[in-house]
Amino acid sequence: MSSLSAASRLKSSTHHRRSQSESSAEDYGAVQNGNGHGNGMWRNELHLETESDVAQPIKGKKATDHTSIRYEKISDLVDVVARIAIVLIFIKLETMTAFKREIHAEELWLYKNPRRPDYVKGEVLLFWVIAAPFLVTLFFLAWTRNRRDFRAASWSWTLALCLNAIPTSLLKVTVGRPRPDYFYRCFPDGIMVLNETITGSSILDFNCTGRLSDINEGRKSFPSGHSSFAFASFGFIAYYVGAKLHAFDVRGRGHTWRQLIPTVPFIIAALVAISRTCDYHHHWQDVTVGGVIGLLAGYISYRQYYPSIFSPEAGTPFNRWSQTSKHHYNQQEKYNIQEDHHGDNNEDMLKRPLLSG
Repeated sequence: MSSLSAASRLKSSTHHRRSQSESSAEDYGAVQNGNGHGNGMWRNELHLETESDVAQPIKGKKATDHTSIRYEKISDLVDVVARIAIVLIFIKLETMTAFKREIHAEELWLYKNPRRPDYVKGEVLLFWVIAAPFLVTLFFLAWTRNRRDFRAASWSWTLALCLNAIPTSLLKVTVGRPRPDYFYRCFPDGIMVLNETITGSSILDFNCTGRLSDINEGRKSFPSGHSSFAFASFGFIAYYVGAKLHAFDVRGRGHTWRQLIPTVPFIIAALVAISRTCDYHHHWQDVTVGGVIGLLAGYISYRQYYPSIFSPEAGTPFNRWSQTSKHHYNQQEKYNIQEDHHGDNNEDMLKRPLLSG
């Protein structure tokens, strides 16, 4: 009789514990799915580690979050400093003396065009290549309220201008190609003065009488800075707006207006480039190469923060690679390596002979 009552008590106790655990599991599952009441009461629940079946706290979660925030702040600071450094290098390159390229008598006609004022002044262009992308991205911020997109776009167009500035200015001072109006920069009165030259040589050794600043600027024709900066800035606008409208991917097929809107910035940039040949400040080769540099700088910078403009996900900024993402990636890689190792062991077991001598 006593053994029967003990067995009954044990069964009752076991049933009670099982009911309690099942009830707790159901409550926990309901809270996790958002169906339960009082979500705050489960804040101290223990979570499962990926490599363990036993409930235990995730180690270093708060530390990882703090490290991630700190990592992002340092990364932002580095990006800002890098852009400032590029601007300072650009200013230094702009003040350097350009390479003095020899001019032959038979090519002098290329450089004897009259001097004309800028159709698009440098300071006006500088204002608009900064203001235009800023205003466009600000408009999308006001429309979508997407601060992450505005942040990515701001990093992108500022990077585009910086990436364009260095190669453009560096080529100017190293190539040293004379501008189409170089002769009248060198001789404002139109009277050519030559130094002593070797008899029979076709090289013209100019003894310029103009202002040194005008003469130095006259040797910075290749490539066109107006063209490269216009295509870098307005090219970015075309990529950005076109991606938002899905003008270049399958989602925008069959809608003419989607294609026309991002074409407008390209037309503006092309007009700026063409104006540099009309005022005789650049040769056509200068504006062509400058435009290519600007387009590449704009697109490379855009792709640093956004998917391809031909992708269905175009216009959605990438998630930033944080320290937390790096931690998860390393954990996944470690798990994959372990799986591969176990798989190799299983293959070795299968390859082993059934009977060994």
